[in-house]
Amino acid sequence: MTTKEKIEKQGQKKIDERNADHSWLAPIQKANLSKLVVDKIKEGIINKTLNPGDFLPSENELSEKIGVGKSSVREAVKMLEALGVVKIRKGYGSQIVDSIDSSVLNPLVFQLLLINSTESRQKLLEFRIMFEISGSMLAIDNAVDSDIELLKNNLDATKNAFAQKIPTIEFDKRFHMIMYESTHNSFIAYIGKTIMELFHNTLITSNTKYPETVIADHEKILGALIARDKQAIKDAIEKSLDKWYIYSLEK
Repeated sequence: MTTKEKIEKQGQKKIDERNADHSWLAPIQKANLSKLVVDKIKEGIINKTLNPGDFLPSENELSEKIGVGKSSVREAVKMLEALGVVKIRKGYGSQIVDSIDSSVLNPLVFQLLLINSTESRQKLLEFRIMFEISGSMLAIDNAVDSDIELLKNNLDATKNAFAQKIPTIEFDKRFHMIMYESTHNSFIAYIGKTIMELFHNTLITSNTKYPETVIADHEKILGALIARDKQAIKDAIEKSLDKWYIYSLEK
C-alpha cells in the first residue's frame, strides 16, 4: 500500500468514526422544545419585536416558524402564562401583558429558597444590605410627601398593633414595601417584594420576639429619610440588618 493510500485510508477511518457517533443528532426532549419556544418568545420581547399588549403569532405559525410541534408551543404558552408573561384571551389568542401580576409565581423566590447553608445566608445578607442601602439612597432622592405620609401612618399603625398585642409582621412588610415604592422604580419594588417573600419566616421571628426593635429601627430609617440624610439611613439599615441576620440563625 502506497503512502497516499495509507493517508486516504486513515482519513476515511476518521470520517467513518465521526459518522458512527450520532449522539449530537439525538432527538431534542419535549421539555427542551418547549423551552426553545419560550426562549424564542423571550428573545422577541428583548429585541422589541414583541411588545406589551402584542398578541403572539398563532399556534400554527409558531409551530411552523420555530420548527416544533404544536404540543410544544402549547406547553410553552402555558409556562409563560404561569409566569404571568402572557394572558390567554379566548377568541383572540395569547397576549403579552403590560405588567406582571403580583399574585403570579415568582421563580426567583424558589431559586433563593433552595439556598440553605450558613455561608449562603451570609451572602444573602450581603445582597440584602447592598440592595436596601442602594434602594434607600434612591428613595431619599425620589420620595415625595405622600410616600413619607404613608410611612408615618404605617409606623403609627405598627405601634398601635404592638400596644394591642396584634401581630406586627404585615405592618413590617408593608413598611419595607413603601420604602421600595418610594424609589419610584418598578424594578426595585418587584425585587423588594421578592425579598419580603423570601425572608417571611425571619420576619415572623423578629416581629414575634423583638417587635420593639423593629419599631425602633423603622423610626430611625424614617427619620433619616425625612431628613434626606443618606449616611444616617445607611447606618440605620446596616444596624437593622445585622440584627436581622442574627434572627435568621434562630430556630
